[in-house]
Amino acid sequence: MEQVKNMNLPICAKIQHGEQIVTQNGTKRVKELGYFIAKTKNENMQLLLDRFNEKYPKSTSLIIYFYDENPLSFRRVRYNQGGAVCYCMQGQDQAKYKTSKGWEIINCTNECKYRTSTDGISKPICNLEGTLKFLLPEINNDRIWIMKITGQTSIKRLQAYINLQRQLGNSLIGNYILFLKQEQQTNKTGKTFNNYILDIMREDPFNSNSKDYNNQIPLSPNTNTDLETTIKIDKNSEKMNIKKSNKQPKSTEKQDSLSTENNSSSNLKEQEKNNEELEEYYSLLETKTKSFLKDGKSKNYLVASFVNSKDEPIDVVIPPEFSEELLQCDLGTLVKLDLKTSNNNTFTKYIQYIQKYIKNAVA
Repeated sequence: MEQVKNMNLPICAKIQHGEQIVTQNGTKRVKELGYFIAKTKNENMQLLLDRFNEKYPKSTSLIIYFYDENPLSFRRVRYNQGGAVCYCMQGQDQAKYKTSKGWEIINCTNECKYRTSTDGISKPICNLEGTLKFLLPEINNDRIWIMKITGQTSIKRLQAYINLQRQLGNSLIGNYILFLKQEQQTNKTGKTFNNYILDIMREDPFNSNSKDYNNQIPLSPNTNTDLETTIKIDKNSEKMNIKKSNKQPKSTEKQDSLSTENNSSSNLKEQEKNNEELEEYYSLLETKTKSFLKDGKSKNYLVASFVNSKDEPIDVVIPPEFSEELLQCDLGTLVKLDLKTSNNNTFTKYIQYIQKYIKNAVA
């Protein structure tokens, strides 16, 4: 199949959950809406926008379809009032810088003054920006919808989920539910905010009400399964509950029944073993340095933020002998830890790397 550049894809519209407004003093800021909206500059796409507004009025979740294995891309970008003035794509060390003569090529490094916070509290001027590309199968299936993601927590959460799917050997092509979760967050000054964070999960393939847009074999009424899985979403807690039960296939032959029962038991044990192993894995979100008192003296240690298979975050103090190797790893790196708690701090006695993603590695 011929490869198509993303810039040439037939874009329909942008999906947002906030919009820019002008304040009374003339400054611009983004107002959080708490639900998804669609925007386009192409008047010919208005029909599809009308369908979107009819199907998803003030909705906090969307059914989306990933059409390739790389739905999320990144760039570092700096804006001013005229738009983007400097940007560098993921995995590259050269950026495009806008001057009066046009775009020029410059080196992009961690030492760039725009990539560091001026006061250690506020966000850097140059930030990581994600672009998520997908179809909306309930609207149409021949136009691409995109979402620009600037929230760093949302970017890390989506990237960690995608990396985990790759680690598990799952194809990313298929249907998903993209949704907003309101979460309490605390900034570096101690102020608390209730922010809307993006999250994602697979659409239930056993849901007979959903259309089969991905390359899955539909379950017929006569299909016998040795493991029946029901996925339910608690709308209040927004947690996913998975219930599993054995379902024995019918057979007219006694030997076939016994063989099927043994296979079912073996498959169930294997599934339970895989689930137990997965619960021990942690996906890297970010690293930072924190000062601790040791023998009456202040000493800096590396602290890594991870998320487990239940999407629960945890901060882990990394021993110095493991710090250098972990600092080379990018978000989504999958590890196995031996966690211990002391004085309200969590430490690890070792780090076993299940899957490494090295920073600045070219895809």
